[in-house]
Amino acid sequence: MTSDQYSSPSTADGADKAPDRVRKLFAKAESVAGTPEAEALLERAYVLLAKYGVDEVLARSGADSSSEVIVLDHVVSGRYQTDQVGLVSSLAAAMHCRAVTATTGEGVRVVYVVGVRRHVERVGMLAGALTGVMLAAAARQRPSPGVSAVTHRKSFMTGFSFEVGRRLAAAERGAVAESHDATGAGLILRSDAQRAEQGMRTRFPSAVRGTRRRVGMSGIDDGRRAGSSVDLGGRRFDGARRQLGA
Repeated sequence: MTSDQYSSPSTADGADKAPDRVRKLFAKAESVAGTPEAEALLERAYVLLAKYGVDEVLARSGADSSSEVIVLDHVVSGRYQTDQVGLVSSLAAAMHCRAVTATTGEGVRVVYVVGVRRHVERVGMLAGALTGVMLAAAARQRPSPGVSAVTHRKSFMTGFSFEVGRRLAAAERGAVAESHDATGAGLILRSDAQRAEQGMRTRFPSAVRGTRRRVGMSGIDDGRRAGSSVDLGGRRFDGARRQLGA
């Protein structure tokens, strides 16, 4: 089984600067986590990330390296591996990709993200940035009396992953709607999702759908609040898009 490792996009003009700008925004947001400034930085990062993907779709002319189907090996280690996998899977689903998980003999998990290169690279970028944010936020959680810390934190991370995925999917739809060819962009993104599905079946023919795991409810709402710093339908989203301007 062969897989392609993560590599930086190689698009022209302003698009090639977008990944670096997004990484810097996430890094700065993490350094001031829990403040209004962090929320504003995350908002800008999400909007830019969505616009970066759609702009590449519309700029594409025929086959190029950004439209090939690839596989990213995202290694998950340390504590709360199942919850980290859940975050990566949520990101993949929101960005037109598919995710398959395997456990190595050394007790670590690998999430194989399958999809069109430009989407897979965005998933890898976000997974690297948000895993630390999620784990740090979960560690600060204090459960109610009678609820174990582990149960509460896992519940929190489930809510966080769900809300981040929901927000990203909405940002993708918003970027398509605001593009100069919304119909064309929408069709291409649906095609990208279908190609990711086919790529997963081809590369991982024995993969089976995982069962839905049970988690407590004590931290769900807190996790969703932590993952919902961007109002994609309001003035904050519009203002961020005007600031980015590209």
